[in-house]
Amino acid sequence: MVVCCERQGLANTGVADLLEVSGLSRGTFYAHFSDRFECYAAAEAEILRLALSVLERRLQDEGDVERRARGALEAFVDLAVAQPAAARTCLVDYYVAGIPAMVPMAAAVETVTTLARRSLEEIPGGVAMPGELARAIVAGFHKVIYNRIASRRTAELPDLVPALWDWALSYLDLPGPLRGTVRRPNQRDVGKLPPFAALSSEQRIIRAFASVASEKGYRATTVAEVCAAASVSQTTFYRYFADKQDLLVAALHSSGAQLLAAALPSARRAPDWPRGVKVVVEETCNFFACEPEFAMLRTTEVYSGGEKALAIRDRAEMEILREVLEPALAERPDLSPITLEATMGAMVGILYEAFHADGAAKLPRAAPFLTFLALAPLIGAKPAHEVASSKPTESRAGEGIEQLDLRARNVGDGASDQRQT
Repeated sequence: MVVCCERQGLANTGVADLLEVSGLSRGTFYAHFSDRFECYAAAEAEILRLALSVLERRLQDEGDVERRARGALEAFVDLAVAQPAAARTCLVDYYVAGIPAMVPMAAAVETVTTLARRSLEEIPGGVAMPGELARAIVAGFHKVIYNRIASRRTAELPDLVPALWDWALSYLDLPGPLRGTVRRPNQRDVGKLPPFAALSSEQRIIRAFASVASEKGYRATTVAEVCAAASVSQTTFYRYFADKQDLLVAALHSSGAQLLAAALPSARRAPDWPRGVKVVVEETCNFFACEPEFAMLRTTEVYSGGEKALAIRDRAEMEILREVLEPALAERPDLSPITLEATMGAMVGILYEAFHADGAAKLPRAAPFLTFLALAPLIGAKPAHEVASSKPTESRAGEGIEQLDLRARNVGDGASDQRQT
């Protein structure tokens, strides 16, 4: 399975390919697995087991806790460099395998998050770490590692560890719960077709696709169902799109462009760049709250499209982040490029978590934490906390105030709660 995924990817791998590489008979294959996806799941489980055992061993090594925690990250990176085909099979192709492969991956990520949280809390001067912050840091690590493995640049990873580690440490001084501005969308207007989309067959098809895929999932969605939802013929559909994959790409481009238009204008009017970051995060969350089907498409169904779809999704988010952080990046020429990449990974990971925990309508409640994630590596945890928790400016008065208390979930035992308080 690893050899086939390295050669052609899981999407293009059939049972016949596995038999040719392994030298086994079809009867032997089906004695162990019902299909290629069950075989993939077994390979994935074995790779994850080995990777987690390496992390756990390094965390139990001699030396202070920071050295052991950083050593665990280095060991994971070294493993990916030593076994790039296995790393690609596990971290890239599991998107193609769908939900059965995502469940064990999610469990492995949760285990890594728990290990990271315990280690970072034990660093001298550290405090009880909210579960959301630990998950954000792991998501940032994952994005940087995934990008190198997907683009077959795994050999670069060891040189990135120091910058990744410094990025993670920038979040450790979170002073307390975050308060921030939250716009509550008018529910009567949520999900309505914008005027420009009503006049465009192409946009109607894109939005119909987002609607059907959010309900049934990308894999189960058919062209016929999309056409029925858009009230167009299949002839009209194929005038614009080659197939369902082409439609997914178009939907990601379109929703990304609309997200840019919704998020950036207000941020450009902010009095300074840190508050511009705060505004752009709020507007991004508001956009998704008002466009729940695009939220589902960009946080969840995009993974069914594989590497190409993920790259298109990430392009819009990175463009937004680069623009609002341009002044900060100009002031900090010493800053590693990995900082921006890891930060975006952390923010995307938290958006995914928040969407699946509470739905699109409540995404604005995550805005203060997302703002903190964007700012802390650039201005420090305490100043980032102040900006993220700031009250509305006069021009943005009237917005509701809600609190995202990061101590509410996954903080640990009572002693941890007391230490954080």
